[in-house]
Amino acid sequence: MRLDQKIENKNVNAQIKFWPPKSLFNIFFIVLFLTLSIIILNWPYIKTSVIYQIAELGFKLQNVEINGRNHTTHQELIDALKLKKNEPILSINLTEKRKKVEELGWVERAFLERILPDTLRLSIIERKPVALLQTQKGHQLIDQNGETIAGAAPETFGHLPVVSGEDAAIFAYHLIETLKTEPELYAEIWAIHYISKRRWNVLMKNGVTIKLPEDQPGFAWSRLARFDYKNQIIQRDLAVIDMRMQDQILIEPNLPIRGKGQET
Repeated sequence: MRLDQKIENKNVNAQIKFWPPKSLFNIFFIVLFLTLSIIILNWPYIKTSVIYQIAELGFKLQNVEINGRNHTTHQELIDALKLKKNEPILSINLTEKRKKVEELGWVERAFLERILPDTLRLSIIERKPVALLQTQKGHQLIDQNGETIAGAAPETFGHLPVVSGEDAAIFAYHLIETLKTEPELYAEIWAIHYISKRRWNVLMKNGVTIKLPEDQPGFAWSRLARFDYKNQIIQRDLAVIDMRMQDQILIEPNLPIRGKGQET
């Protein structure tokens, strides 16, 4: 090979260059960053466009299933959801709609799910009415947590006991569940009164007041039920049956005139 040919080949080889791996990585990172930036900036438009394209394939709202409704009206739930027929089902904000439903007075919890391609299913758990709370504004219906059920009509729940006394609403449910363990006695209850934030008086429909102890009121209530089963004491003309002593039942007859003092 001639000398001039060697020099020419050497020059050609010298012109061939390769980018180092680090430079390729930097270019890839820049392209990826720009692509993601464009997607992020235009995401609302991209998302909406995709949702409406999917809707054209049949993913539009056609049906709403409602489960668990008892006291809440169907129209109240529909108004809270504010849904439109044929709107893209994937565009519906389930969390927002669920919170609107849970603002209704009777609804304790709500669950909303998509049943693709065209149905929404709403399941609700309603508050459990347990008593009528006596207040200065009249009776209010309360649930098991002692909270007032907004929008409820107290007059339609006259079969529930009336509770009164400071903090009575908070503790009423636990006592009522205890009283229900003796169904025959519970059926004769008219009201229960929380005394000094520590114990209860049970007022029966015939006017008898039953004083329960601060400790173990359930035991005293069961003891009274057994005693009444044998002696039919509840139906007698009595004013007070005092169950506050564990080994005794004190009975006060219904006298025409009785002195009244502060009860503890």
